[in-house]
Amino acid sequence: MFSRPGLMMSGLVALLTASACPASDPPAASIQKPAVVSGESGYAAMVSRGYTPLFNGTDLTGWRNPYPYGEAKVVDGEIHLLADKKFFLVTEKKYSDFRVSVEIHLPEGPANSGVMFRAHVDEDAAKKVYGYQAECDGSDRRWSGGLYDEARRGWIWPSTKGRSKDQFLAHAEESQQFFATPRVRDALNRNGWNRYEITCVDDVIRIEVNGVETVRFRDATDASGYIGIQHHGEKGQTYRFRNLFIKELPEIPAQQHVALTEQQPLSIKRISETVTQIDFGTVAFGNIAMPVPSGRGTANVHFGEKLKDGRIDQTPPGTVRYGMTPIRLGQQLGTWVVPAPVDPRNVQQSGLIYANPPAVLTPPQWQPVMPFRWVEIEGVGPDYPFDLVRRRAAYSATWNDDASAFECSNETLNRIWDLCKYSIKATTFAGVYVDGDRERIPYEADAYLNQLSHYTTDDDVKMAARTFDWLMENGTWPSEWAPHMVFMAHAEWMHNGDTEWLKQRYESLKAKTLIHRSGEDGLVRSDEADQNRHDIVDWPKQERDGFVFTEINTVVNAFHIKAMEQMAEMANAIGNEADADAFESRIKLARASFQDKLFDQDAGIYRDGIETDHSSVHANFFPLAFGLVPDEKRDGVLSWLKQKKMQCSVYAAQYFMDALFSADASQKALDLILADGDRSWKHMADSGTTITWEAWEMKYKPNQDWNHAWGAAPANLLPRHVLGAQPRTPGWTTATIRPCPADIESARGKVPTPRGPIKIDWTNGEAFNLSLSLPDGMSAVVELPAPDGSTGVFADGTAVAATKRGDRWHVDGEVTGSVRFEVK
Repeated sequence: MFSRPGLMMSGLVALLTASACPASDPPAASIQKPAVVSGESGYAAMVSRGYTPLFNGTDLTGWRNPYPYGEAKVVDGEIHLLADKKFFLVTEKKYSDFRVSVEIHLPEGPANSGVMFRAHVDEDAAKKVYGYQAECDGSDRRWSGGLYDEARRGWIWPSTKGRSKDQFLAHAEESQQFFATPRVRDALNRNGWNRYEITCVDDVIRIEVNGVETVRFRDATDASGYIGIQHHGEKGQTYRFRNLFIKELPEIPAQQHVALTEQQPLSIKRISETVTQIDFGTVAFGNIAMPVPSGRGTANVHFGEKLKDGRIDQTPPGTVRYGMTPIRLGQQLGTWVVPAPVDPRNVQQSGLIYANPPAVLTPPQWQPVMPFRWVEIEGVGPDYPFDLVRRRAAYSATWNDDASAFECSNETLNRIWDLCKYSIKATTFAGVYVDGDRERIPYEADAYLNQLSHYTTDDDVKMAARTFDWLMENGTWPSEWAPHMVFMAHAEWMHNGDTEWLKQRYESLKAKTLIHRSGEDGLVRSDEADQNRHDIVDWPKQERDGFVFTEINTVVNAFHIKAMEQMAEMANAIGNEADADAFESRIKLARASFQDKLFDQDAGIYRDGIETDHSSVHANFFPLAFGLVPDEKRDGVLSWLKQKKMQCSVYAAQYFMDALFSADASQKALDLILADGDRSWKHMADSGTTITWEAWEMKYKPNQDWNHAWGAAPANLLPRHVLGAQPRTPGWTTATIRPCPADIESARGKVPTPRGPIKIDWTNGEAFNLSLSLPDGMSAVVELPAPDGSTGVFADGTAVAATKRGDRWHVDGEVTGSVRFEVK
């Protein structure tokens, strides 16, 4: 009936308490507290995120009043409740697992309302409606978002003597302290609209008020029931409700967006009298279909990602996958679909770990899938038609192998490209970006890196927006993962130029900037819980280059400032000039403090944080990648970084490489990508793996999986930097073409965009030659390498105006169509 709240809530209490204490209000409250989007945009935003209206905006179809009193009417697309006694308007339909969203506007004066969920109706009782309620508290107590058990057990979270059962009083002090923290206490907009979002999955209940999580609790009393809205009974008061939506769970994105492809064996080998091994050539997520073997009894099908001594490794390290499924032998004609074994974590919807979101499920009609390259069929005779066995591999239904291409004079880079491109394809199996096969959940940082590489390898990338919406409802716990949501939204807007999509989601992003943890100097603070758990810097922990965690953390603040810069840009794009100005003011303050407090003037590099003299590579390449290093400090930071090796994980390497390429240190970036040893993509490619790993090697992360798209960064680094194509304006109306050849002699390829592919072909010698073909509707700003002694730029044989800045020629103006450039 009840699980201890400490398992679900204590970490949240610590986080929100600490978040609020050191911070002061930003210059404009609007950039800290999301506003509720009203009107058609608010309605369209919910529908676009997969919600179903509970209220049609014109009448009360689907709702009923079980009381003999109380009035409910529709006024201008809102439900208005009037009464002089408490009553609830409830849905006619019951719901089990769901995410429900309701907007509430309390009347002035004494007022109290709420949203009932999984509620019950007893027509014969005096208190006809009872069950769970998300509290909307208009009093000075400010317990809005609390979990109340109407007409039954009273207050659950928070709890209080005289209003709660004894079982809940054990956490009375903790829960009341939690609701006293400013972020939770002030979540309700007392005189405006408030969005309540309640998620129920199995026995886990989660309540959010205006984007602030107020409850995450386990209680198994009710598994289904009605949705309801409340009038508290104050005579003459009108309670208003609008935008009532529900999304029934679980969502299964792959149902509409992923297809199974039947694949033939690459090779078949008889291992022994009883075992035949089939190799499909690459790892893919799937299962197999095979003709029904004749005979009696059972046979076994072994699935594996890894070989050992020529056989499938049945005890692989970490979360490298192996599984076995028994099959029945028989005389019937037809085909068995042999499901892969089920890993419980891959289907878990309400785990025991705090803040672990639901696993992304695959369609039940597929039967279970897992990543594997080899199968071994044990117990079937040699005359069986093994060549008819098929792997049913799951990929995005719209994946286009021909959408992108990369080829250069360095064969190892070509192999790395092939590995990384296929890694992106193979990990589309769930319909949203997941972290591999250990948990099958999206994580914000993983998803952003996956998104960047999906854009550069495929020409239908709606999966990025789907994953963004999924993560906004199922976020994870690390500090820097929240700003990655801003990065994801900005990247999607830059790629597609869809300002309406951005407008519908802009307000919800404010909670992701970490501004609620910032102080008067504009910098984010990290309390003990943040320093010990939430602040990531890099993952796994031993990849942090000795990073020293302090109250003001250089990496966390670099993410914070970059997120605010992108928010300011997006605020301008949707016409919210007030927010843009407020963000710019905050950015200016934070940037000045960042340089003053975190830069080591004597060493010429950034420290990990205040009160430490230690400088990790992370404290320097993140600011460089985010454009936070002033011009006068850039050479020193870059010179220091160029002396370093790959002293970070495959995740952080995305940003390390971005920093180097952007700072015209492309040779250093390529040297690291191609380095000997076990900390490079060369090592991954040489290992024989067909999907990138979660870490450089097992010894760096013993529980790693071998099917992790965040390890596929070269899938975007090579097109964006070596070929040199990036969006300059939203929707690729203008591109930047900026090749970074280093010592590569030639490169060519195709970069997909929503307007069509960009085709690039360059050679690098005494002169630099570039053939560029842009799709219709796109122009480009071109920056070309300046070989030693070069004097100018020619376009289609004619000299053109260009300005030399450092090691590059910047061609004046913009180009369109197909152009051949020569620097000589």
